[in-house]
Amino acid sequence: MNKKAVGFVYALLTVIILSACSTEEVTTNHSDPQVSVSTTVKPLTKKEFSEVEISELTSPSKQDFRKVHVVLTLRGTDYLSNIQVKLPNYKQAFNNMKDDQQIRYWFGSGADEEQENKNIYTREFVLYTKDLNDQQIKDILATGKIKTSWVLKDTKTKNQEEFAAGKNIKFEAK
Repeated sequence: MNKKAVGFVYALLTVIILSACSTEEVTTNHSDPQVSVSTTVKPLTKKEFSEVEISELTSPSKQDFRKVHVVLTLRGTDYLSNIQVKLPNYKQAFNNMKDDQQIRYWFGSGADEEQENKNIYTREFVLYTKDLNDQQIKDILATGKIKTSWVLKDTKTKNQEEFAAGKNIKFEAK
């Protein structure tokens, strides 16, 4: 083999070895968490309906109510600190629908859970949906934005992102 070819092979191997040892990729791998959002709208069970305060309604039925279950999961959180998540104010959105004088958001609850390398934010609420169709419910759920922010532990860089709350909305049969 001639000297130029040997020199080229030697230089190429050196570049490959040095790039394999680079730490640049390590810090960028963990800069942003993976985010998934799912929303399920389903009918109430008999037990759930029995717990709903219906005294101010005229002839309500179980079919007049639906439960909304929203789950936001952030994966890759081991490299993050000061994680902040702000979910949409669905109570305000449903109770202030245009041309609708009805109270729609009945009650709700939520939970935040930290697991190994992921955080899960869950919100569940009951809606009075009489005279609303699935598209109207979906439109209101889709208008909200989920706002997140965090600090990268290694660089102390603060990041923030917004995600559409209306992704992956599923309706279960009444």
